[in-house]
Amino acid sequence: MGKYKSLNMITILAFLSFLAITFITFFKSALELEDAEQAYYSQWFRWGYDDQPPLYTWLQYGFNTIFGVGKISFSILRGILFAGTLLMLYRYSKLRIKDFDTSKLAILALVFIPVYIDFTFRRLSHTSLLCLSVVASYYCIQLLMQRKSILNYLLLGFVVGVGLLSKYNYAFFLVTFALGSLWDKDLRAIVFNPKMLFTILFSCLLVAPHAYWLLGPDGFQTFLASSIEEKIGIEEVESGFSFMPILIYVKGLFALSFPLLLVIGIGYFSKLITLNKQNLNWFSKMFLAQLLVLGLFFLVFQSQKVETRWLLPLFIPFIVLLIETISFKNSTKLVSFGFRIFIAVIFIQTVRTPVEKILNIPSSVHFGFEPIANKLSKNYDEYQWVLPNVTYAGNVRLLHPDRTIISADDYSLKTLEFKHKKEVEITINPPEVKQTTPVDSLIVFGKDMENLYFYIN
Repeated sequence: MGKYKSLNMITILAFLSFLAITFITFFKSALELEDAEQAYYSQWFRWGYDDQPPLYTWLQYGFNTIFGVGKISFSILRGILFAGTLLMLYRYSKLRIKDFDTSKLAILALVFIPVYIDFTFRRLSHTSLLCLSVVASYYCIQLLMQRKSILNYLLLGFVVGVGLLSKYNYAFFLVTFALGSLWDKDLRAIVFNPKMLFTILFSCLLVAPHAYWLLGPDGFQTFLASSIEEKIGIEEVESGFSFMPILIYVKGLFALSFPLLLVIGIGYFSKLITLNKQNLNWFSKMFLAQLLVLGLFFLVFQSQKVETRWLLPLFIPFIVLLIETISFKNSTKLVSFGFRIFIAVIFIQTVRTPVEKILNIPSSVHFGFEPIANKLSKNYDEYQWVLPNVTYAGNVRLLHPDRTIISADDYSLKTLEFKHKKEVEITINPPEVKQTTPVDSLIVFGKDMENLYFYIN
């Protein structure tokens, strides 16, 4: 009976989260950056898109086919991934933590991870899919610890393929897995089992088409490398080498986990919880290896920027490890309290967007793109529309789903052909140097009050 109630509670949270994420959509006048990207890229079914793997866009393409190109299609997919991560993490927690109440606390504790409960809840796309993939990977490893069957190896191969097609950051998990197998005998027994070939072959089969697209003759890997360098902020250091990236990395880890660690600390000093003595098992070794792998990466590449959302997918499974190290004075009451807190946070996230709109709090999602779309439709219907970036292109496509919209910053479009030979291109202030004068403009547009200029090519 307790097991049923436990599952029911987490299912309720997952379902309410899904409903809340979908509900928020109706109060947005425009799409978030990630949703706008998907509105744009999901115009086509291709082996690759820009600087992210294609799986999320493939899924979005399917959802658009079923539900149409609308805000609801983008929120439904994100809601499913958020809810799916909760349920998958709970399945994994149950495998490792035998006490039903304590296993639930691993999921309820997510409410104290700001980047998960805010960014993932409201806007993230590829990162949300990666969260689910990484949690599923640890779940598969735990299954293989219990039974090294061909089916479990194939399941791991499928999850690895999904992970690599979700976000390139998944490679950090694979490196950690390989390093952990050299350190831990239980992991080594999984990795060096002949059945591991099923995992490798299945995952390679899934990833091969995109890998060819990325590494093939079109040179898309060059653009990917440039994008990575820009994102992590690689800069020249006067001495040629600095340990500053490690400090930036530690700061990112602190921002990721501080609220949760604060709550744990308060509980410890209040004697509501005690710390257990733990042996160094394969899971804890994976945690240490993951810390090392990411630290070395940021140090070697002299990264000047570390976002907490990059760290989230790789560390979210270790919330189970944290709960394993703790004994609770009254876990039943904590579960009840945590459930109420989670519900309250879902409610706050739900009303946040409409409240911002009512109170006129500046937010990009409250500035619609109708002025641009209407002007293009009225004055330039015979032209190919070229927008300055995917945020503009995606939001305009939302209003004109039957048209092919082009983004000027989409380098992966060079092999496509389009029906229209004449183009109207929109640039953002300051306009690019042109030999012709703009034929039209929109001044002080949107939250950032940008000046837009229309050019005929």
